Formats: sequence, C-alpha cells, structure tokens
Amino acid sequence: MVHSGHKKYFILPTLLCTLVLMVSACKTAAPLQNKTKLTKEEKTVIKLKDKEKKKNMAEYEAAVRAHRKNQTEATQKMMKADKKKARKYNRVHQRSLWDRLFGNSCNK
Repeated sequence: MVHSGHKKYFILPTLLCTLVLMVSACKTAAPLQNKTKLTKEEKTVIKLKDKEKKKNMAEYEAAVRAHRKNQTEATQKMMKADKKKARKYNRVHQRSLWDRLFGNSCNK
C-alpha cells in the first residue's frame, strides 16, 4: 500500500522532469538539413567547411593567446578585473530562470 506522502515524492519529480524535457526539446531539435538525405558531394563540402572553420578558430585562438602574452602584468590584472566586473554587471541583465525555461520562444 502506497501512502499519499510517498506518492507525492514520485509524482512531483516525474512531472518536473517531463516539463524540462518538453521545454528543452525545442532547443535541441535537429535542423531540417539533417533530416534530408545529402549527396556525397554535399557531405564533402560540409566536411571541408567544418575543417576550414576549425582551422580558422585555432588560428584566432593562437593570435589571442599571443596578444595576451604580450601584455604587461598590470594590464593582465586590469583585464581580469574588468572581465569580472562585466560578468557581475551582465548577470543583472540576464533573463530570469523562469523565463529561460518556460518562455514562449526558443530564439530569445
């Protein structure tokens, strides 16, 4: 025999998980491109573009690291403090958790 107290501990988490999965499904839906069958040439082009994109990102990150390495210690400390301030400031402007989870649009 299940008591109503134990039933409550089963139903609430199940309901919560169901809601979270339904909301997150909107954000993780695959694009239409993946649902259609691609030709071999199209797949090759996509792979080449991805490879070039990765190469460009690696070059950019290397340039950023080199730029930061050239900064003086005082400048590095100042940049770190500014980054911390920006994070603190932007946290205030972030949408609420409720709105992010249950907002009417996935694109906001």
